[in-house]
Amino acid sequence: MRMPVDEDPGLPVLAPEEYHRQVVEWNATEVARPVTLVHVQVAAQAAERPDAVAVTNGTRSLTYADLDADAGRLARCLREAGVVPEVAVAICLPRSIELVIAMLAVFKAGGTYVPLDPEHPDARLEYMLTDCGAPVLITTDDVRARLSVPEGVRVLRPDARGIDPVDAPVDPGNLAYVIYTSGSTGRPKGVAVAHAGLANLVAWHLDSYRIGDTDRVGQCAAVGFDASVWEIWPALAAGATLHIAGDDERLRPDLLLNWLADNRITVTFLPTPLAAEVVKLPSPPGLVLRALLTGGDRLGERPRSDTGYELINHYGPTEASVVTTAGVVPRRTGSWRAPSIGRPIDNVRTYILDHALRPVAIGVSGELHIAGTSLARGYVDSPGLTAERFVPDPFATRPGERMYRTGDLARYRPDGAIEFVGRIDSQVSIRGVRIETGEIEARLREHPAVAEAVVAARVDERENTYLVGYVTPATGGAIDVDAVREHLVNHLPGQMVPAVLVPLRRFPVTSNGKIDVGNLPVPESSGVETPRDPLEDLVAAIWALVLDLPEPGQIDIHANFLTLGGHSLRAHQVIARVNATFDIDLSARALFGAPTIASFADVVRHAGTPGRIETVTRLARQVDEMSDDEIERLLAEHSTVDHPSAKGWEGEQADELNRG
Repeated sequence: MRMPVDEDPGLPVLAPEEYHRQVVEWNATEVARPVTLVHVQVAAQAAERPDAVAVTNGTRSLTYADLDADAGRLARCLREAGVVPEVAVAICLPRSIELVIAMLAVFKAGGTYVPLDPEHPDARLEYMLTDCGAPVLITTDDVRARLSVPEGVRVLRPDARGIDPVDAPVDPGNLAYVIYTSGSTGRPKGVAVAHAGLANLVAWHLDSYRIGDTDRVGQCAAVGFDASVWEIWPALAAGATLHIAGDDERLRPDLLLNWLADNRITVTFLPTPLAAEVVKLPSPPGLVLRALLTGGDRLGERPRSDTGYELINHYGPTEASVVTTAGVVPRRTGSWRAPSIGRPIDNVRTYILDHALRPVAIGVSGELHIAGTSLARGYVDSPGLTAERFVPDPFATRPGERMYRTGDLARYRPDGAIEFVGRIDSQVSIRGVRIETGEIEARLREHPAVAEAVVAARVDERENTYLVGYVTPATGGAIDVDAVREHLVNHLPGQMVPAVLVPLRRFPVTSNGKIDVGNLPVPESSGVETPRDPLEDLVAAIWALVLDLPEPGQIDIHANFLTLGGHSLRAHQVIARVNATFDIDLSARALFGAPTIASFADVVRHAGTPGRIETVTRLARQVDEMSDDEIERLLAEHSTVDHPSAKGWEGEQADELNRG
């Protein structure tokens, strides 16, 4: 183990015993085990337990034998389309059984799957489809009709089947999947992960959480969020049953807990914002959950003292095969300290370093670096960015090993557990979603009315973090903020659209001429304008229920959904209630495009039928004098029972479950 070069003798270095503790003892994670690829493990389950249920969505189930056979025959079609190892296959499907079949089929064909969330804007999907270079796209007819598919790309339906199944040989070094994350260059960047990293994740997970063929595992993460990798493959490799939650259940803590109990889920992942809400609630009768896994943001909650399951906090960028560290969160006690992110998992090493790549003292903040089996290969067609972020590991015992510079600040506790501190670059975390503000700024500058743009994170009086976009005019005239917002909505996922856009004549600058971000103005409220008609009253009531706001009749109709505490999870909850109440079919993008009560009520007004609007708004006149429980009953009584939003159909995806 060689020490890094001392580039600055004036700075202190660790004593030898502390250096050894951090670099060697706390990184003694090596576990020797054979590398078994996940699709090989799924095939073994199909051979040993063919009639066991592999995946279900509550109304339809697929056995291991049928899953393996369907994926094998779809793999035949992929092979005929030219898919071999290192060839990408784009999959643009909602969370569904078909999505799982398609992913497994790509592995069986030897290819690399690239999950694309059909709820993302078309322009973003088209960019990722072109960027990944996939010669094949698996998607539905509806999505195919929306997209401009590059010439030469073959489109397959998810129910395509060849005559004979295929199961091609794959090397652990071959790519398994590519996940796109927010990019500082203004474009999403694809992270390429090999089978070896995925296999290590699965093996560690099965050992750590004792997953077996009697387990029932929840699937709640969005298509483009790498947590879906973590949910799907360990469950299927172990022979467990994967339960795909409907959008209603996975986005509402109360419904989710009941869904977990009704389906006897034993292990599930939930993104930090949702897990923080769930652990506050009492366990419903019949809950057999033993492990609630979470990660993606700073965790500020602990389980109730009477909770029967463990809460385990995780940390890991997409660039390191989903999970890097893990730690059990203690239950609530009289004292309070934010939970740590734990310690590195099997075959993963972590270092907290200063600018000269030297370990910092315990309790001192430094940049977190990751090394080991889990590291991604790098970024798709971005050798420069890959070289910048994946650097030589100065602590490695084997030549050629790399470590990933996360850009995250962290510090060690005396026991070796790691505390997450924050970011050191332009990337911010908005309720679990890692966002490069540079990508948003680049999109803002694309608008012809905008000359320059800066995006900053702000925290409001409710301690909600939200984005503010500052723009200067290209021609010296006024900027149409609504037009700029529409441009962003058409190109970015909802959680990346700033809650507030602030036009400025010029940016404040520092003495050296750089934009002085610290002196950008904090958005000011122009006063509260309360709902003006029964429709706005009812929309405000729905927002108040979802956002846990008091006095729905006192909510400012011009306040932004995001600044009121909204995020992608809650946006889908609002949409589900609105669709069921008014018998319409809006998507979450409608809310991000019209993020105030005033503007969103207009969207509802134009989407609904006059008779339905009149009936519901007549009932809404009662809202001001009703309790939350009474409002809940009103919405339930007058919702359209057979509307898909009322039943949790597998449609819109919550991107904050994408960390990003």
